[in-house]
Amino acid sequence: MISIFRAKIQAFQYFCSMARRKTLKKEQYQLFDNCFNSDVQNQGNWKSFFGNENPITLELGCGKAELSYGLAQMYPDRNYLGIDLKMDRMWRPAKEAIEAGIHNIGFLCLHLLSIDEHFAAGEADEIWITFPDPFPKNRQSKHRMVNATFLDLYRKVIKPGGKIHYKTDNTELFQYSMETFVEYQDIHFHQLSFDLHEDDRISEDKKVKTTYEKQFMGMGEKIKYVSFSFDQV
Repeated sequence: MISIFRAKIQAFQYFCSMARRKTLKKEQYQLFDNCFNSDVQNQGNWKSFFGNENPITLELGCGKAELSYGLAQMYPDRNYLGIDLKMDRMWRPAKEAIEAGIHNIGFLCLHLLSIDEHFAAGEADEIWITFPDPFPKNRQSKHRMVNATFLDLYRKVIKPGGKIHYKTDNTELFQYSMETFVEYQDIHFHQLSFDLHEDDRISEDKKVKTTYEKQFMGMGEKIKYVSFSFDQV
């Protein structure tokens, strides 16, 4: 009984410690110069934050923003903005970017359903969607980041002809996504691969690996990838 009690105490202490760390990360995030909250109104002015006229790439649901961070290092002549709902996820890449002097990356905490309130029409030059939650149950489809509602929002903020890149390990989600894209009708496909990292046709910058990506590949999962743009009307 004593060992069970001690285990419960240790578990409680661990979760309290985790909660304190998350709170601290959120507090620090809000102090970083490269981090923004949903109450910041930069619509139409994101290039002013970056201090240049270079193209802007958004990574939606970025998590730890490993893709944006890697691409920002590869392409200093482009700007990258990681967007996620949770500040504590973006705390580390934001901190590391400041320490490394990487100035072409920023971070924005908001719900994607309000993305058109924070970007002007055509303000984004490119969008990345990486390993979104599959929400496997049919009643959860409204939350999938690749349904028609979200596509309408992406269409508002990306420039005409701007590419959207999307990758996932989940075969069922990818099938749903492709069916949604085809039904959307106004989509032009550029590249498609059912095994991204073994596909020589796809350039290496599309293969920057996130932690989740490495985990999925370690379990034998093939990474599915597609890039597309919206047809101009």
